[in-house]
Amino acid sequence: MYVEIKSSGQRPPDEQLKLGHQNDGSGGYYPIIANTPHGRIPGKGQCGKGWYPFGNKEHIAHDFYFVKCNPGHTVRLQKSNFPPEPGLIRGHQKDRGTVYSVLCHHTGHGKIPGKSDGKMAWYSYGGKEHQTRDFSYIVIQPPRTPYYPQPQPHYPPQPHYPPQPQYPPQPQYPPQPPAYYPPSQQPPSYPGYPGGYAPAPAGPAPPQGLAHGMKVRFRCTKTNKNMRLTNANMVDGHGGNGKFATFVVHVIGPGQYCFQNAVGGWLALKGSRATGTTVYRDPDTIFLLHLNPGDGSVSLECQSCPGWFLAVKRDGSTKVIWAERKPSTKFFPQVVQ
Repeated sequence: MYVEIKSSGQRPPDEQLKLGHQNDGSGGYYPIIANTPHGRIPGKGQCGKGWYPFGNKEHIAHDFYFVKCNPGHTVRLQKSNFPPEPGLIRGHQKDRGTVYSVLCHHTGHGKIPGKSDGKMAWYSYGGKEHQTRDFSYIVIQPPRTPYYPQPQPHYPPQPHYPPQPQYPPQPQYPPQPPAYYPPSQQPPSYPGYPGGYAPAPAGPAPPQGLAHGMKVRFRCTKTNKNMRLTNANMVDGHGGNGKFATFVVHVIGPGQYCFQNAVGGWLALKGSRATGTTVYRDPDTIFLLHLNPGDGSVSLECQSCPGWFLAVKRDGSTKVIWAERKPSTKFFPQVVQ
């Protein structure tokens, strides 16, 4: 859909995204993604300058990226009660989770690029952070494939053949008993493989990853205990082998997984903390599974917050680590019957 281009004082790369202006005559503004101590926050930018709203203040962005559409893609503004997927410009704020790049309308200061969590929008102006409910999502949409009607081929008429002779019905034979295989010769059957569904054998996870329907426990490298999700939606590394530490694997798409424990809670990353939810397919519950072939462990990256990994510290508490696979982000999955 788009690429991010780091600002080094150059002219913004895509005139399609010159969507904003301020009533103070300061010129046009483009949506940006600012790298800040608080996360990757959408804001507004011009040639070599960027600003973003946070904590009731307008902050200057010293490290930010312009957005450029892929070839053939176009930009549209869409008002909606929920984030329209796909094509949104995404960011991440540690205290709020996923935020989106939007254009704030009728602000009294102009039409200004800002950020939204899907309910409220914020923009920066005059050293302050302002909020509004009058905003549109910035959506980047792919080109439409043109339709070219194809001429229908003309085939010559088919020859007429004489009718086929009628044969007497075949005799009916009694059904054959099913073949017997000793238990030692029974072929294995795993979820997602030909031959049907059967429980996977207990032990370490297979090298090709986790399959739909498996029950697994994630042993933490720092505590040497299992990760658990409690009824209070607390995630820590002090679990045993019970229902809070046993998760059912749900394969949502290629490389996309959700994990539900035996009491119905879904593992999630919201903002800068690990927690649980009862909402099925909440975007914050979808993880990208990374296999670490060196030691057979896996790492869990939150799909809605690209680059952020779930980690368990030595004291058993959880945190979120940016773009690093430290030992605290590695888990050893154990398949259970």
